[in-house]
Amino acid sequence: MKEYEYDIAFSFLHQDEELALTLYDLLKERQKCFIYTESQKKLAGTDGEETFNRVFSIESRIVVILFRNEWGTSKWTRIEETAIRNRGFEEGYDFTILIPLENNVEPPKWLPKNRLWIGLKRWGIESAASVIEARAQEMGSSIKSSNLADKISIFENDVLKEEKTKRLLESQEGRTLASTEFQEIISVFRKLTDEILSKTENWNLIVRENSQSGIDILSYGYQLSIQFYPNQFTPYLFIALFKGYFNANGQADPFNPVQKISDKRYNVNINKFDQKGWSNREGKQNFQTSYKLSEYWIDELTKYAMKSRMKK
Repeated sequence: MKEYEYDIAFSFLHQDEELALTLYDLLKERQKCFIYTESQKKLAGTDGEETFNRVFSIESRIVVILFRNEWGTSKWTRIEETAIRNRGFEEGYDFTILIPLENNVEPPKWLPKNRLWIGLKRWGIESAASVIEARAQEMGSSIKSSNLADKISIFENDVLKEEKTKRLLESQEGRTLASTEFQEIISVFRKLTDEILSKTENWNLIVRENSQSGIDILSYGYQLSIQFYPNQFTPYLFIALFKGYFNANGQADPFNPVQKISDKRYNVNINKFDQKGWSNREGKQNFQTSYKLSEYWIDELTKYAMKSRMKK
């Protein structure tokens, strides 16, 4: 099997350097990675165009493109695109993964659609790193082993980062972050319900504001309530699913009792990859981005609503 200088090479625009570095940090202990900002010393004194052409055309097992519509128009991504296309002409494009970073992107026409991975916003950076590593292994890479000093260093860095995050979340800045992220999750819920209504015009689905600065989503006898309590010692998000309806003030019809199916309280959190999202209030486990958490609860509501719809 062919040997490569790098298992993974990242191609990206300058504005996406932070994301590229996060992916690099996730993978560098297990895979040999190329990212320009981490290889500048090694590249010093070389012909940049020749080096980049070589890295992306012959020296990397797979290439990950962090894609925006402007990719391929800057000096370096133009060189990288040419190298990738030349290699694809000879080998096919199995060595590529394209990760769109915008909603309305137009992937290059020369790249097969099966080379796209569109799960970054939905599943997060950790999942993206897993997909990239799995693809590298499919193409023949092996996992690097870390020595004891490396393992201790990684552990210590994680501990320090966790302590820093804890201090931030307990500060006024953390309270502001909770409010901001709550607005984000409301925005995601509205987007998901709009998508449902756009594809099923007659589906019984109502979205309304409630008295706790959030929204209620009603569908076929079931209600999903999303609320926020900012004035607690630690602000928290409350999400509950009910059989039956409350009114917008949280009051039930005494002749039509409401039954709680499930509920959960969440605190805002930041994971070790600097993603903002939510963790269970009890123990701060099971971190989820606002998108992933919203999608989970919409799925729960829909599951019950569809069963009710079939009975009508």
